[in-house]
Amino acid sequence: MRDLYMKNGQGFVLVYSITAQSTYNDLVDLRDTILKVKDTADVPMVLVGNKCDLDDERVVGKEVGQTLARNWASTFLETSAKQKINVNEIFFDLVRQINKRAPVNKDKKNKNKNPYQTGQPNPSVSSGKSGVDGLQANSLNQSSNGNKQGCCILL
Repeated sequence: MRDLYMKNGQGFVLVYSITAQSTYNDLVDLRDTILKVKDTADVPMVLVGNKCDLDDERVVGKEVGQTLARNWASTFLETSAKQKINVNEIFFDLVRQINKRAPVNKDKKNKNKNPYQTGQPNPSVSSGKSGVDGLQANSLNQSSNGNKQGCCILL
């Protein structure tokens, strides 16, 4: 199971509101569920205290989040989605963690090959018009010069 996980390169962002104790209380159960499903304790994870712009309404102290993250061997950030504080850093850190755990591929044939390009059409994209300003759905997967582009979905 661990090898499969490493190939998928998955990571998790656990977010709570610093203004609501209940969101913080749910984190332990959520993390336990993730570790159980992943069948490993080595999961890239970032613990995020959101709404740091509302410090006057703070219920969960910064040191509480830092301590929990330290106990989980995870990273910790406080953010404000509203003011765009540390939002990009969450994903930069998560990608760094995933890359640290990813096995190094020494196969020279695959060195310059995009692992997400299969040459196969994307089965989740139907032909015809999309809901985005009448663009062709297939044009969303191609650049202006016709080269296929890989994509990433963050859940």
